[in-house]
Amino acid sequence: MLLRPNVSVFRRIVAAMALSVLVGVTVTAQHTPAWADGTSWSPVDAAAQQQWRSVAYGNGVWVAVSTNGITNRVMRSIDDGATWVGVAATEQVNWRSVAYGNGVWVAVSSDGTDQVMRSIDDGVSWDPMSEDEPNTWQSVAYGNGVWVAVSNAGGNQVMRSTNGGVSWDPIEAAAARSWISVAYGNGVWVAVSESGIGNRVMTSTDGITWTLRVSPADNDWQSVAYGNGVWVAVANSGGNDRVMTSTDGITWTLRTAAADNDWQSVAYGNGVWVAISSDGTDQVMRSTDDGLSWSAVLATEGNNWESVAYGNGVWVAVSASGTTRVMRSVDAPASASASADPGVPGIFLAVNDVLVGSQVTGAPIYCGADSIQPNSIYTLSIQSVTNSALTRIILDSGSVNSRGHLDERVLLPEVNPGSYKIVMTGIHASGNLLVLTNFITVGANGGIVSVSPESQQPVLK
Repeated sequence: MLLRPNVSVFRRIVAAMALSVLVGVTVTAQHTPAWADGTSWSPVDAAAQQQWRSVAYGNGVWVAVSTNGITNRVMRSIDDGATWVGVAATEQVNWRSVAYGNGVWVAVSSDGTDQVMRSIDDGVSWDPMSEDEPNTWQSVAYGNGVWVAVSNAGGNQVMRSTNGGVSWDPIEAAAARSWISVAYGNGVWVAVSESGIGNRVMTSTDGITWTLRVSPADNDWQSVAYGNGVWVAVANSGGNDRVMTSTDGITWTLRTAAADNDWQSVAYGNGVWVAISSDGTDQVMRSTDDGLSWSAVLATEGNNWESVAYGNGVWVAVSASGTTRVMRSVDAPASASASADPGVPGIFLAVNDVLVGSQVTGAPIYCGADSIQPNSIYTLSIQSVTNSALTRIILDSGSVNSRGHLDERVLLPEVNPGSYKIVMTGIHASGNLLVLTNFITVGANGGIVSVSPESQQPVLK
């Protein structure tokens, strides 16, 4: 169980400057974005002009893999996707997918001698790993101590690892299909296919035994992901209905995409779903209602965008073509305060670093605001980062007053050891979605091991 429900809330409608005095710290603008909702994107130079197929985030590092290139078919970024450095892969093969889990990076390829490579130093160096089935592996993911990969051809189209990607066991898929994407969430593995009649989804609770599920349309499903209690998949065919959603991975409902594009990848982060496509005018679409409806967003270039992911307050997408083959969404810099001294009203979510070493149970977090949309609602929640499959827990919710002000102190309940993000969502005075994120780590004894450094505590003017 993630949390016990005994949450104490103390509410006072006062000016935000009182909060900064109460916390006893100077609130400064965070180095990474306080909120990023995928509404605007900036071009970023890739490490090389290669066909980047997959990107992922883990442990403070972004990693992308490519299907071509003379030497470096891996690139990594340690500054939230702003700059990238090339890294040598184990083989010059078609690396199709990369993912992070439990301190390990794993990538799979559709060809080559050893079609798996892994890194335990945050993507700096990679080691080849053998697999029993030389299939055209398309996607790899991690969940609940297990790695799973799927293939679009071959005998056993699933392989599974329980030792950090070192060795892999061949697994029979639910049926011979062109399985393209796999993901884990809420105790379930889900894979989607671009072939089959009426059942282009399969699910498993352990990655060993798989069951076919009815898909609402025989679209070429390219990507599936889980977030906020919902499964979302996107396709590169199928008229208007190129999205499907599910609450359990078993029963799926078609949704209308923002455009009839070749949607290649979908991901969830900070309250928003984002998908990218390899063609079309508006090659990004986003959803704030768990995939029910989607709005079109302009990409930085008309590239073949292949993969999108979210991490540490930033959205990053990579492309197989174009001048600048990376784009990122940070959305907030234009309104972010260079500094916010005590007494300057603002929007912030603060966790006092003096709490390090104390018990998490009863520890206070603070959120305050000025110039949020008057009378709008806000939510304060906590969600495990260590185990993203756990559903987020609402700590507090309510409405700001007619002046757009609030001041909150919420006492954290007991939580299991691990890393957590504390998120405040609301509506900015501009009408845009506002998402502020802070992080804490809880040790085995229930004590707070770390909080976001003061320089990264979120604040907006």
